[in-house]
Amino acid sequence: MLISHISNKHIALFKAQIKTISGTVIDTQGESVIGANVLVKGSTTGTITDVDGKFSLEASEGDILQISYIGYNTQEITIDRKSILKVVLQEDQQALEEVVVIGYGAVKKKDLTGAIAQVKADKYATQQSTNVLDMLNGTVAGFNSNIGTSASGASEMEIRGPASLSANNSPLIVLDGVIFNGSINDINPSDIETIDVLKDASSAAVYGSRSAAGVVIINTKQGKGEKMSINFSAQLGLTDFTNEIKPNDLSGFIQRRQDFQRRINPDKPEGYYNNPNQLPEGIDVDTWQNYDASYQSDPILTWMTRLNLRDIEQQNYLNGNAYDWYGEATRPGLRQNYNVNISGGIGKTKYYWSLGYTDNQGYIKGDEYKTIRSRINADTKVAEFLTVGINAQFSNKDESNEAIKLSNISRQSPLGQPYDENGELKWYPHDDSGIEQNPFLLYRKRDKFNVTQNLFATMYADLKLPFGFSYKVSYINRYDWQKNYYYDPSSIPSGNKTGGFGRRINYSLYEWQIDNIISWKKTFGVHDFYATFLYNAEKKQTWKDTGENVNFTPSEALGFHQLGTGGSPTIKNEDTYSTGTAIMGRLNYTLMNRYFLTLSIRRDGYSAFGMENPYATFPSGALAWNLSDESFFNIKWINNLKVRASYGINGNRDIGIYDALAKLETNKYLTGSTLISGIYSSSLANQYLKWEKTKALNLGLDFSVLDSRLNGSVDYYSMITNDLLLKRSLPTIIGYDNVMSNMGELQNKGFEMTLNSYNIQNKDFSWNSTLTFSFNRNKIKHLYGETINILDENGNVIGQREGDDIDNGWFIGQSIDRIWDYKFLGIYQLGEEELAKSFGKAPGDVKLYDPNGDGVSTQEDKVFQGYTKPRFRLGLRNDFTLFKNFQISCFIRADLGHWRANSLLSNTSNVEDRANSYALPYWTPETPTNKYTRLNTVNTPGYNIYERSSFVRLQDLSIAYNIPENILKNLKVGHCKVYLSGRNLLTFTKWSGWDPESGNTPMPRIFTFGIDVTL
Repeated sequence: MLISHISNKHIALFKAQIKTISGTVIDTQGESVIGANVLVKGSTTGTITDVDGKFSLEASEGDILQISYIGYNTQEITIDRKSILKVVLQEDQQALEEVVVIGYGAVKKKDLTGAIAQVKADKYATQQSTNVLDMLNGTVAGFNSNIGTSASGASEMEIRGPASLSANNSPLIVLDGVIFNGSINDINPSDIETIDVLKDASSAAVYGSRSAAGVVIINTKQGKGEKMSINFSAQLGLTDFTNEIKPNDLSGFIQRRQDFQRRINPDKPEGYYNNPNQLPEGIDVDTWQNYDASYQSDPILTWMTRLNLRDIEQQNYLNGNAYDWYGEATRPGLRQNYNVNISGGIGKTKYYWSLGYTDNQGYIKGDEYKTIRSRINADTKVAEFLTVGINAQFSNKDESNEAIKLSNISRQSPLGQPYDENGELKWYPHDDSGIEQNPFLLYRKRDKFNVTQNLFATMYADLKLPFGFSYKVSYINRYDWQKNYYYDPSSIPSGNKTGGFGRRINYSLYEWQIDNIISWKKTFGVHDFYATFLYNAEKKQTWKDTGENVNFTPSEALGFHQLGTGGSPTIKNEDTYSTGTAIMGRLNYTLMNRYFLTLSIRRDGYSAFGMENPYATFPSGALAWNLSDESFFNIKWINNLKVRASYGINGNRDIGIYDALAKLETNKYLTGSTLISGIYSSSLANQYLKWEKTKALNLGLDFSVLDSRLNGSVDYYSMITNDLLLKRSLPTIIGYDNVMSNMGELQNKGFEMTLNSYNIQNKDFSWNSTLTFSFNRNKIKHLYGETINILDENGNVIGQREGDDIDNGWFIGQSIDRIWDYKFLGIYQLGEEELAKSFGKAPGDVKLYDPNGDGVSTQEDKVFQGYTKPRFRLGLRNDFTLFKNFQISCFIRADLGHWRANSLLSNTSNVEDRANSYALPYWTPETPTNKYTRLNTVNTPGYNIYERSSFVRLQDLSIAYNIPENILKNLKVGHCKVYLSGRNLLTFTKWSGWDPESGNTPMPRIFTFGIDVTL
């Protein structure tokens, strides 16, 4: 190090003396801090403290030492003449004071009494996310969501298993503190700051009748500071398949056709269906031709006729033409996502504005999703006691395309052709009207317009009152508008018989809510009080108009733009109206920062329930104890230990808003030449219909050990849902099939664990891990209360039990997803003809378990044999930082222990001589298998073949590079990151279909390049 000294206009340069600096790093309790990083700022010189907290390194006077450790504030010390230092690290108060949203308020993370998980969205910024569910897949213990297979992304989510048999099991969405009833796709993931998942009854009970399935609270970004910040991000990606199962090519198609003909015509002479150029030894072409009384001069034509190939197929075969239907229907889908936001503050006003555009293509042509989303969050402090603000978002979703159906593609003959000699699409590619239509017809010919617009806005005022009180009023509006139009011209089958068919559906929605919230915060010595009181009112209306017409003359040119040109117009209107109200009170009490109590009660009213039960009450309570803060707690390797317990009652009101009422329908009929409209009752009223109620207990433990290098939480829960909303069957004499009623009981139990570890932390390399593990077990305790007799083997009544619902697959004492079906034992093989014949089958057909040994497969032979939902779920995320600027993230997910029916294993089609199929194995005498059936297999009784669908998946992998600040300064750029990421890169499974998670629907694999720039 060179230091200059100026004296009497002479400049002297000399080298600063390097010396050994040693010291000890301790915390505020005087305990040694092991593994703290000690670094000479601006250099590569550094070390870590030993088991006694001591360190030693070389430095010069004037150098700055940086001392850092997990959970503590980084300290900087300038080296002077001292050579021995004592450093006291202070706890990171920001981490300790981290705030978690709990519903109508927020508390410090350390003061939580409920089971709440928080996700910070910036951790997933390198993933391409169409909606928030794309970043939550497998990352929160107890929260389950699917990976979307279409361009629009994921759409299903569930917290702690199904809490209902027929009502909606999706959790409630709360956006910036208010209930959001819109689509999850309306929320731009790039606008999200944090996500809080409320899992137990106590934390969710403040939402009462809306919270039995849990609550997801989404908090969007707000303006910060005085300086304006401009951020731009762009993502460009490609999507293909995680796994491909293609239809048979020409050779596979011909082979399958030959094997099918041999299967259904086993008495034909040897080689009858062979290609004349590939006849068995000892059979010449003349002998082969003479198998038929009449044959064609060209043996190839004779062969193709025997295979039942259509004329067009024969022509294309002779001409060497084969069409790749799969290749023409699929593509590498292009995915684009662009976002810009501006945030900051001007005086007492804070603002955040964003605009995002997403344009996704799926791997199937026609699967496209476009959306424009914009948001503005602004607040201003108009007085010391009054803050007003607005949070508003707008979205425009365009789904005006008709996707090709892959199932139709798989059945197309490679010898068919999509276009005729005039270049027009053929209706039936190989001239067989009884089989699949041309899969490109709707994709090419249907004129479609499907656009949905949404506006969601919250205006609020927050008033600070004396004595620790505050009052916040929020007025929430939501508007939805959808135009879903399409026209099928008479040039395609769906419009031909009617001279063209047009439909216009106009749908609009308006709802408002008002939240009045009074809060009180006060501290009296060691007593902290935080009370919240809510009054909510809401109203929702929808309007839906459906217009249809046919026989468009004299021209179809205007299509759905002018339905009036048709000859037989019909119109249908469907409007709805509902209202609700709620009051809620909650008290959070803290004693000595160690003992925590939360009590809440909410009473809801909703117009959808019967007149006798429009209201319901939902109480809850929770306790927590920071055990590690007690004076008697002296386990040094445990830094924090908190135990939690909660109990509460939540509700579910998500049913049809008129299910409690007697609905009227109309019917038109002719009397002579007069058209008369009649009215009839289509459903039976139930004035006693009420909420489902879920009673839930949660026991939890939060901990931090080994100098906070490892922290996490574990939770056990038990939930009972009573008064299930079910349609009860009625005797025919009553005149109605069923009535919506409250009956039955469902139980859910489970365990969740989250572990966060800081494995390695030094100046050039850091490695952090997060492990999540969960399982859920549900059981149907009661259904309709109807008893049936229990019979012994002689038919004598030996008792009674509650009856099951076999039609819905619901069984008392069993899980909702329990498989009850015939048990697949394999495939009958050669040599088992007699055994197979006793069941009406033959080698190549399925062998089913016959538990009673009566030689007949009946419903009594069905057995319980596994589950269709994962029994265990795991997620492991690893984040690495190398040389400060390189970041690598890897997420592995595992769903284990479940089964899925695989229809691809059973070849039940009886038209194999008229259609193609997937290129998969099948049983033949020459190529036997114990997994796949023969062609045209006997499928009575109806059965399913189940396969294990457990999997371990490398779900997300990203590599990012943060461009160094010294480079960006010259460009006047604050931050710049470039990255590559991939989703669904590798899957390990025994599943034989397309994907173990999506079944026999293709799962997308996505590669993304992105850049994120902040000015």
